Amino acid sequence: MALLLDTGALYAYYDRDDDWYARVRVLVEEDPGPLIVPAVVIPEVDHLLGERLGRKARHTFYRGLTEGSYFVADLPKDLLPRAVEIERQYADLDLGFVDAAVLALAEHLDLGRLATTDRRDFSAVEITISLELLP
Repeated sequence: MALLLDTGALYAYYDRDDDWYARVRVLVEEDPGPLIVPAVVIPEVDHLLGERLGRKARHTFYRGLTEGSYFVADLPKDLLPRAVEIERQYADLDLGFVDAAVLALAEHLDLGRLATTDRRDFSAVEITISLELLP
């Protein structure tokens, strides 16, 4: 079954000092996949890796994207209203567009597994699909 990867999980996969590193590493490396990266999280991961770990970590991430380690899923234009609706529905969480878009994509693709380090937001959201938060 496909595994959707959120910003926090992707970042943790590359940062050995991150509290989630070991758990995310095992999950990503042992999951049969496919591993799906929402295109909307790529700029966030790129920024975090560059700011905290530097150019080498960013380029390692880029290799994963270009060499087929991940399947990149775009957010179709017709899902933009759903992402905005999810963000408004959970305004008290202050999800932001990226998290709402990840949820809209998970819902649209009927993916029930999300690799994330963000338990506060994602565990509080009830969308039309049930999400198993991993690791």
